[in-house]
Amino acid sequence: MGLFGWFRRRSAEQAPGARVSRRWQWLDGRRVLANTPYVMPKDALEGERLDLQHHLLKLAGGGNYRAPLRQPRAILDVACGTGIWCREMAQQFKQAQIIGFDIDRTPLEASRARLGPTGQFPANFQFQEADALQPFQFGNAQFDFTHMRFVGSFISAARWPDVVAEMVRVTKPGGYVEIVELEGVESPSRALTVLKEAGRKLMAGRDLHQYPGAYLADYLRGAGLSRVQERRVVLGAGQQQARQQRLLGADMIAIFTNLQGIMVKVGLFSEVEYSQLLEQLRAELPQVGLTMPIVYSFSVKL
Repeated sequence: MGLFGWFRRRSAEQAPGARVSRRWQWLDGRRVLANTPYVMPKDALEGERLDLQHHLLKLAGGGNYRAPLRQPRAILDVACGTGIWCREMAQQFKQAQIIGFDIDRTPLEASRARLGPTGQFPANFQFQEADALQPFQFGNAQFDFTHMRFVGSFISAARWPDVVAEMVRVTKPGGYVEIVELEGVESPSRALTVLKEAGRKLMAGRDLHQYPGAYLADYLRGAGLSRVQERRVVLGAGQQQARQQRLLGADMIAIFTNLQGIMVKVGLFSEVEYSQLLEQLRAELPQVGLTMPIVYSFSVKL
Protein backbone atom coordinates (compact mmCIF):
# COMPACT_ATOMS: atom_id res chain seq x y z
CA MET A 1 0.00 0.00 0.00
CA GLY A 2 1.34 3.42 -0.90
CA LEU A 3 2.19 6.02 1.70
CA PHE A 4 -0.89 8.14 1.07
CA GLY A 5 -3.12 5.07 1.13
CA TRP A 6 -2.67 4.91 4.89
CA PHE A 7 -4.65 8.07 5.58
CA ARG A 8 -8.24 7.80 6.67
CA ARG A 9 -10.82 9.72 4.68
CA ARG A 10 -11.12 13.28 5.94
CA SER A 11 -13.48 16.17 5.55
CA ALA A 12 -12.49 19.00 3.22
CA GLU A 13 -11.23 20.93 6.23
CA GLN A 14 -8.98 17.99 7.16
CA ALA A 15 -7.79 16.98 3.70
CA PRO A 16 -4.17 15.81 3.38
CA GLY A 17 -1.95 18.85 3.12
CA ALA A 18 -4.45 21.15 4.82
CA ARG A 19 -3.01 23.24 7.63
CA VAL A 20 -4.14 22.45 11.14
CA SER A 21 -6.41 25.12 12.59
CA ARG A 22 -4.64 26.86 15.48
CA ARG A 23 -3.80 30.25 16.87
CA TRP A 24 -0.32 31.55 17.62
CA GLN A 25 0.77 34.38 19.82
CA TRP A 26 4.03 36.02 20.83
CA LEU A 27 5.17 35.92 24.44
CA ASP A 28 8.34 37.69 25.52
CA GLY A 29 9.56 37.57 21.92
CA ARG A 30 8.89 33.84 21.58
CA ARG A 31 6.34 32.17 19.30
CA VAL A 32 3.94 30.05 21.36
CA LEU A 33 0.88 27.93 20.71
CA ALA A 34 -2.23 29.54 22.20
CA ASN A 35 -5.29 27.87 23.74
CA THR A 36 -3.54 24.61 24.58
CA PRO A 37 -1.74 23.30 27.69
CA TYR A 38 1.56 23.38 25.75
CA VAL A 39 4.14 25.22 27.86
CA MET A 40 7.19 25.43 25.57
CA PRO A 41 7.71 27.86 22.67
CA LYS A 42 7.33 26.63 19.10
CA ASP A 43 10.19 28.34 17.33
CA ALA A 44 13.66 27.79 15.92
CA LEU A 45 15.43 28.23 19.28
CA GLU A 46 13.33 25.53 20.89
CA GLY A 47 14.04 23.35 17.86
CA GLU A 48 17.76 23.70 18.47
CA ARG A 49 17.24 22.57 22.06
CA LEU A 50 15.23 19.55 20.91
CA ASP A 51 18.02 18.50 18.55
CA LEU A 52 20.57 18.84 21.36
CA GLN A 53 18.32 16.75 23.60
CA HIS A 54 18.09 14.10 20.88
CA HIS A 55 21.88 13.76 20.69
CA LEU A 56 22.10 13.52 24.47
CA LEU A 57 19.47 10.79 24.64
CA LYS A 58 21.09 8.84 21.83
CA LEU A 59 24.51 9.12 23.49
CA ALA A 60 23.26 7.94 26.88
CA GLY A 61 20.86 5.32 25.57
CA GLY A 62 23.10 3.90 22.87
CA GLY A 63 20.52 4.30 20.11
CA ASN A 64 17.16 5.66 19.04
CA TYR A 65 14.83 3.01 20.49
CA ARG A 66 14.58 0.06 22.87
CA ALA A 67 11.92 -2.17 21.31
CA PRO A 68 13.40 -5.31 19.63
CA LEU A 69 12.79 -4.20 16.05
CA ARG A 70 13.75 -6.42 13.13
CA GLN A 71 12.85 -5.13 9.68
CA PRO A 72 10.00 -2.64 10.11
CA ARG A 73 8.38 -1.48 6.89
CA ALA A 74 6.32 1.37 8.32
CA ILE A 75 7.24 3.63 11.28
CA LEU A 76 5.27 6.48 12.85
CA ASP A 77 6.67 9.18 15.13
CA VAL A 78 3.99 11.05 17.09
CA ALA A 79 4.66 14.77 17.74
CA CYS A 80 7.96 14.50 15.87
CA GLY A 81 9.22 18.04 16.51
CA THR A 82 12.26 18.78 14.37
CA GLY A 83 12.08 15.38 12.66
CA ILE A 84 15.62 14.44 13.69
CA TRP A 85 14.56 11.05 15.10
CA CYS A 86 12.61 10.31 11.91
CA ARG A 87 15.56 11.34 9.75
CA GLU A 88 17.93 8.98 11.53
CA MET A 89 15.42 6.12 11.53
CA ALA A 90 14.87 6.61 7.80
CA GLN A 91 18.62 6.34 7.28
CA GLN A 92 18.84 3.22 9.47
CA PHE A 93 15.82 1.46 7.97
CA LYS A 94 16.09 2.36 4.31
CA GLN A 95 13.42 -0.17 3.35
CA ALA A 96 10.86 1.44 5.66
CA GLN A 97 8.51 4.35 5.10
CA ILE A 98 8.76 6.80 8.00
CA ILE A 99 6.00 9.28 8.86
CA GLY A 100 6.36 11.96 11.51
CA PHE A 101 3.62 14.37 12.41
CA ASP A 102 3.47 17.46 14.57
CA ILE A 103 1.06 20.33 15.13
CA ASP A 104 3.60 22.76 13.66
CA ARG A 105 6.22 22.43 10.96
CA THR A 106 8.32 25.41 12.15
CA PRO A 107 10.87 23.31 14.15
CA LEU A 108 11.22 20.87 11.26
CA GLU A 109 11.83 23.62 8.70
CA ALA A 110 14.39 25.23 11.02
CA SER A 111 16.13 21.86 11.34
CA ARG A 112 16.13 21.49 7.56
CA ALA A 113 17.72 24.95 7.26
CA ARG A 114 20.45 23.96 9.72
CA LEU A 115 21.39 21.10 7.40
CA GLY A 116 22.44 23.67 4.80
CA PRO A 117 21.83 23.76 1.05
CA THR A 118 23.05 20.21 0.54
CA GLY A 119 21.12 18.80 3.48
CA GLN A 120 18.10 16.76 2.50
CA PHE A 121 15.68 14.68 4.51
CA PRO A 122 15.66 11.05 3.29
CA ALA A 123 13.17 10.25 0.55
CA ASN A 124 11.53 7.60 2.75
CA PHE A 125 10.60 10.17 5.42
CA GLN A 126 7.45 12.23 5.14
CA PHE A 127 6.17 14.93 7.49
CA GLN A 128 2.49 15.58 8.14
CA GLU A 129 1.05 18.55 10.01
CA ALA A 130 -1.47 17.20 12.52
CA ASP A 131 -2.46 17.45 16.18
CA ALA A 132 -1.60 14.49 18.43
CA LEU A 133 -4.56 15.37 20.67
CA GLN A 134 -6.96 14.61 17.82
CA PRO A 135 -7.70 11.16 16.35
CA PHE A 136 -4.73 10.11 14.23
CA GLN A 137 -5.40 10.40 10.51
CA PHE A 138 -4.34 6.83 9.73
CA GLY A 139 -6.25 3.62 9.36
CA ASN A 140 -6.10 0.73 11.82
CA ALA A 141 -3.02 -1.50 12.01
CA GLN A 142 -0.77 0.40 9.59
CA PHE A 143 2.60 0.67 11.37
CA ASP A 144 5.21 -1.83 12.53
CA PHE A 145 6.58 0.65 15.07
CA THR A 146 4.77 3.60 16.65
CA HIS A 147 6.98 5.90 18.72
CA MET A 148 6.51 8.96 20.91
CA ARG A 149 8.81 10.75 23.33
CA PHE A 150 8.96 13.81 25.59
CA VAL A 151 5.37 14.96 25.09
CA GLY A 152 4.64 15.73 28.73
CA SER A 153 4.62 19.45 27.98
CA PHE A 154 1.29 19.22 26.17
CA ILE A 155 -0.57 15.97 26.92
CA SER A 156 -2.71 16.42 30.01
CA ALA A 157 -3.21 13.57 32.45
CA ALA A 158 -6.79 13.25 31.24
CA ARG A 159 -5.73 12.86 27.59
CA TRP A 160 -2.83 10.40 27.92
CA PRO A 161 -5.11 7.32 27.65
CA ASP A 162 -6.64 8.69 24.42
CA VAL A 163 -3.28 9.33 22.77
CA VAL A 164 -1.83 5.95 23.78
CA ALA A 165 -4.99 4.20 22.56
CA GLU A 166 -4.52 5.87 19.17
CA MET A 167 -0.90 4.69 19.06
CA VAL A 168 -2.04 1.13 19.70
CA ARG A 169 -4.88 1.37 17.17
CA VAL A 170 -2.61 2.31 14.26
CA THR A 171 0.00 -0.36 15.11
CA LYS A 172 -0.09 -3.74 13.36
CA PRO A 173 -0.40 -6.98 15.32
CA GLY A 174 3.18 -8.02 15.95
CA GLY A 175 4.31 -4.41 15.85
CA TYR A 176 5.68 -2.36 18.74
CA VAL A 177 4.55 0.74 20.59
CA GLU A 178 7.24 2.70 22.47
CA ILE A 179 7.04 5.83 24.64
CA VAL A 180 10.00 7.65 26.18
CA GLU A 181 9.62 10.09 29.08
CA LEU A 182 11.25 11.70 32.10
CA GLU A 183 11.18 10.10 35.53
CA GLY A 184 12.79 12.97 37.38
CA VAL A 185 15.61 15.51 37.63
CA GLU A 186 18.15 15.42 40.44
CA SER A 187 20.73 18.06 41.35
CA PRO A 188 22.05 19.87 44.44
CA SER A 189 21.66 23.16 42.54
CA ARG A 190 19.57 25.53 44.66
CA ALA A 191 18.40 27.45 41.62
CA LEU A 192 17.25 24.26 39.91
CA THR A 193 15.34 23.22 43.03
CA VAL A 194 13.40 26.50 42.96
CA LEU A 195 12.78 26.30 39.21
CA LYS A 196 11.65 22.66 39.37
CA GLU A 197 9.05 23.54 42.01
CA ALA A 198 7.83 26.41 39.87
CA GLY A 199 7.66 24.04 36.91
CA ARG A 200 5.60 21.60 38.99
CA LYS A 201 3.10 24.34 39.81
CA LEU A 202 2.93 25.49 36.20
CA MET A 203 2.28 21.99 34.91
CA ALA A 204 -0.14 21.05 37.68
CA GLY A 205 -2.21 24.09 36.78
CA ARG A 206 -2.54 22.65 33.26
CA ASP A 207 -3.15 19.04 34.40
CA LEU A 208 0.27 17.98 33.04
CA HIS A 209 2.51 15.32 34.57
CA GLN A 210 5.83 16.85 35.57
CA TYR A 211 7.47 13.43 35.18
CA PRO A 212 5.28 11.19 32.96
CA GLY A 213 7.73 8.27 32.98
CA ALA A 214 6.17 6.81 36.13
CA TYR A 215 2.82 6.36 34.36
CA LEU A 216 3.78 4.94 30.97
CA ALA A 217 3.46 1.24 31.72
CA ASP A 218 -0.02 1.74 33.16
CA TYR A 219 -1.09 3.73 30.09
CA LEU A 220 0.16 1.00 27.76
CA ARG A 221 -1.61 -1.71 29.75
CA GLY A 222 -4.75 0.40 29.86
CA ALA A 223 -4.67 0.51 26.05
CA GLY A 224 -4.72 -3.29 25.94
CA LEU A 225 -1.01 -4.16 25.74
CA SER A 226 -0.03 -6.95 28.12
CA ARG A 227 3.68 -7.53 27.48
CA VAL A 228 4.97 -4.18 28.66
CA GLN A 229 8.71 -3.85 29.24
CA GLU A 230 10.68 -0.91 30.61
CA ARG A 231 14.29 0.17 30.31
CA ARG A 232 15.78 3.01 32.33
CA VAL A 233 18.68 5.25 31.40
CA VAL A 234 20.14 7.96 33.63
CA LEU A 235 21.26 10.95 31.58
CA GLY A 236 24.38 12.58 33.00
CA ALA A 237 25.91 9.34 34.30
CA GLY A 238 27.72 6.26 33.02
CA GLN A 239 29.96 6.24 29.97
CA GLN A 240 31.09 9.61 28.63
CA GLN A 241 29.72 11.21 31.78
CA ALA A 242 31.56 14.50 31.28
CA ARG A 243 30.11 14.95 27.80
CA GLN A 244 26.66 13.98 29.01
CA GLN A 245 26.88 16.50 31.81
CA ARG A 246 27.77 19.27 29.37
CA LEU A 247 24.87 18.42 27.08
CA LEU A 248 22.42 17.89 29.93
CA GLY A 249 23.39 21.15 31.60
CA ALA A 250 22.95 23.04 28.32
CA ASP A 251 19.58 21.37 27.80
CA MET A 252 18.33 22.23 31.29
CA ILE A 253 19.44 25.85 31.02
CA ALA A 254 17.72 26.11 27.63
CA ILE A 255 14.50 24.60 29.02
CA PHE A 256 14.20 27.18 31.77
CA THR A 257 15.35 30.00 29.49
CA ASN A 258 12.56 29.06 27.09
CA LEU A 259 10.05 28.98 29.95
CA GLN A 260 10.83 32.48 31.19
CA GLY A 261 7.97 34.21 29.38
CA ILE A 262 5.25 31.94 30.67
CA MET A 263 6.70 31.68 34.19
CA VAL A 264 6.57 35.47 34.48
CA LYS A 265 3.19 35.75 32.75
CA VAL A 266 1.45 33.42 35.23
CA GLY A 267 2.95 35.32 38.16
CA LEU A 268 5.38 32.75 39.55
CA PHE A 269 8.27 35.25 39.33
CA SER A 270 9.04 38.80 38.34
CA GLU A 271 11.32 39.35 35.34
CA VAL A 272 14.15 40.33 37.68
CA GLU A 273 13.68 37.32 39.97
CA TYR A 274 13.63 34.89 37.08
CA SER A 275 16.65 36.41 35.38
CA GLN A 276 18.60 36.15 38.64
CA LEU A 277 17.63 32.49 39.00
CA LEU A 278 18.79 31.77 35.46
CA GLU A 279 22.16 33.38 36.16
CA GLN A 280 22.46 31.31 39.33
CA LEU A 281 21.54 28.16 37.40
CA ARG A 282 24.19 28.85 34.74
CA ALA A 283 26.80 29.26 37.49
CA GLU A 284 25.78 26.24 39.57
CA LEU A 285 25.17 23.45 37.08
CA PRO A 286 28.74 23.20 35.71
CA GLN A 287 29.92 22.94 39.32
CA VAL A 288 27.41 20.55 40.90
CA GLY A 289 25.96 18.70 37.87
CA LEU A 290 22.61 16.98 37.50
CA THR A 291 21.10 13.66 36.44
CA MET A 292 17.87 12.90 34.63
CA PRO A 293 16.36 9.38 34.76
CA ILE A 294 14.55 8.44 31.53
CA VAL A 295 12.21 5.49 31.03
CA TYR A 296 11.59 3.66 27.76
CA SER A 297 8.28 1.80 27.99
CA PHE A 298 7.34 -0.50 25.12
CA SER A 299 5.22 -3.49 24.21
CA VAL A 300 4.33 -5.70 21.30
CA LYS A 301 0.75 -5.58 20.06
CA LEU A 302 -0.63 -9.11 20.01
